[in-house]
Amino acid sequence: MKRKVIALLATSILFIILFTAGYLYSLNRPYIQIRTEITAIDDETYQTLGAMEYVEHPDQKYFRKLNFSFKFKYSDQIEDIETEMSESLKNLLTSDVYWTGSGFEYDNTAKKEYIVQEEIVLYMGEISEEEIIERLNEGVLTVKWMEDGEEKQKEYNIGESVKFVQ
Repeated sequence: MKRKVIALLATSILFIILFTAGYLYSLNRPYIQIRTEITAIDDETYQTLGAMEYVEHPDQKYFRKLNFSFKFKYSDQIEDIETEMSESLKNLLTSDVYWTGSGFEYDNTAKKEYIVQEEIVLYMGEISEEEIIERLNEGVLTVKWMEDGEEKQKEYNIGESVKFVQ
């Protein structure tokens, strides 16, 4: 009986130590999330689109919204965060697909969160979902930052993060 109690106590202590170490490690390590979602556009957005006379299929079902977001949550040891696209989303998609768009880049130092977002309306009248992914596969987002005086860098293929939401 004593052995079971000692084994249970030792296992509990080991679990607490490993949990605490994992938690402290996650606090100091950056959390990175990249998402590219393509959804149908709503009626309001469709009504604001202009120049429909220039497309072969002006129906709402041929337009989609691409939401690209990159979030980088960081600790006090991280500074000088920079992002760079190998090529802009507008150039990757080309003028026959890219209809309109806007975006921003923001470093919220109070929350220790760096955000890049783009919202783009796509015209998909003559292009398939696979072709969109192929075009976005050519794009790479590079993230650079300084951590404890050492420069770090990660690269993300944009096409790998694409999800079509119906």
